[in-house]
Amino acid sequence: MIKDVRIYSVYNSKGDHALRVKIQTGSNAFFSASIPSGTSKGKNEAKDFEMKKVMEVFPKVRQNIIGLDENDWVTADEIIEQTDNSKNYNNIGISLALGLSLAIAKASTSGELWKLRGVKTTYKFPFPLGNVIGGGGHGGGTTWQEFLILPYKAKSPEEATHTNYEVWKVVGEELKKNGWLLSRNIENAWTANIDDLKTLDLLSTIAEDFNVKLGVDFAASSFWNGKEYVYKSLKKNLSQEKQIDAVVRVAEIYDLYYLEDPLHEDDFTGFAELTSRLHGRLVVGDDLFCTNKERIAKGLQARSANAAIIKPNQYGTLYQVSKVIRLMKKNGMIPVMSHRSGETEDDWLSDLALAWDSPIIKIGNLGPDVPKHSRLAELWNDVAGKQMATLPIIGGVMEKSDNIKEEADEKE
Repeated sequence: MIKDVRIYSVYNSKGDHALRVKIQTGSNAFFSASIPSGTSKGKNEAKDFEMKKVMEVFPKVRQNIIGLDENDWVTADEIIEQTDNSKNYNNIGISLALGLSLAIAKASTSGELWKLRGVKTTYKFPFPLGNVIGGGGHGGGTTWQEFLILPYKAKSPEEATHTNYEVWKVVGEELKKNGWLLSRNIENAWTANIDDLKTLDLLSTIAEDFNVKLGVDFAASSFWNGKEYVYKSLKKNLSQEKQIDAVVRVAEIYDLYYLEDPLHEDDFTGFAELTSRLHGRLVVGDDLFCTNKERIAKGLQARSANAAIIKPNQYGTLYQVSKVIRLMKKNGMIPVMSHRSGETEDDWLSDLALAWDSPIIKIGNLGPDVPKHSRLAELWNDVAGKQMATLPIIGGVMEKSDNIKEEADEKE
C-alpha cells in the first residue's frame, strides 16, 4: 500500500526546474522518479506545468494515490488518468502524471523497472544513438539540429558507449584542429561554424574508422516557415518537394541510416514519400507523432514512417505509452526510446528500453545521460539471456492497410 507521496523541485541539465516524485510504501521503502523536459517541443505534446502550478494541484492528486496497491501499477496509472480527466493532461500536468506512474512502477518491480513486463528468457539491449555535433535550436552553424552516430557493431553496451565516446573525442579534436570548434551545447554535443554538408563530410570520414552508422535529426519544423524550409546555414529556401529530394540525396551520398523529422510536424504525406524512397533506412517521426497514439495510427495508415521516437512525457503514463508501443510493433514500426534535452540524472529510460524491446536508445554522450549508459552496462552484467538488439534494416515500405492492427488492450 502506498503510504505517502511527496514532490520536490530539482534541476535539469539546462538549469531549469524539474519535478521529482517520491512514494513511500507500507514497508517504508522509497521509490522516486525525476522528469526531464524538452527544448524543441512538438505542438502536440501533453501539457506540462511550471512548479508553482504543480504544487497547487498536487494535494488533490495525492489524496487519490495514498492507499493504492503499489504492486498494481496498471490500476494506479488508470487512476492517475482518471484524476486528470482530460485528453492532454491539462488538469494535473504531464510531469506529475508520469512522475507518479514511474515511481509506482519502480515500487511494483522493487526498483528493477526493466522487469515491468515480467521476466523474459531473452533481453535485447539497445544500441545508444549519440549526438556528436549540434546545430539548429541547440546552437552551432548548421540548420539541422543533431548529427548522430550509432555503434551498430558493438557486442555489449559498454563497447557501444566506449565507441560513442571515442568518436565524440575525435570529432572535437578535428573541429579544433581545423579552427571550426565553437563550444559544447546543452546535450554536450560539439558546435561548429561549418554548414550542414561540411559537417557530414567530416563525420563520414570518421565513421568509416569506427564502424558507426550516421544519422541526422533535422528538426525540420524549426526551419519551416509555413511555405518553405529556410536554410540560413546554406543561404537557400526549399519547397517541400525540393526538401524531399535534398534529404534523399544527402541520405544516399553520406549513407545515412537514421533520419529523424526530415519534414515538418504535420506533413504525413511528405513523410510517406520519403519512407517509400529511402529503402533500408530508418525514417523516424518525433514532432510528427509526439508519442501520441492517434497520430501514430494516422502515420501507420499513411505509411508515413517506419520508426518513431518514444518520449513518455510527450504523452502520458507508462500504461498509456505501453499501448502506443504495442500498436507500433503490431504494425511493424520501430520504437526508439529517447531522452530530452533538459535531462535529469535518473536512469529509468534505460530500463524502459530493455522492457519494451527498443533496439535504439537516443541518449547523450556525457552529462546527465552518463547514468543511463552506466545502467545499461550494469544490467548487461546482471541479466540472464542477454544479447544486443537486432537493428532493423528495412528492405521496403510498410504494407498499406485500411485497417490498422490495434494492440490488445488487456492489463499487463
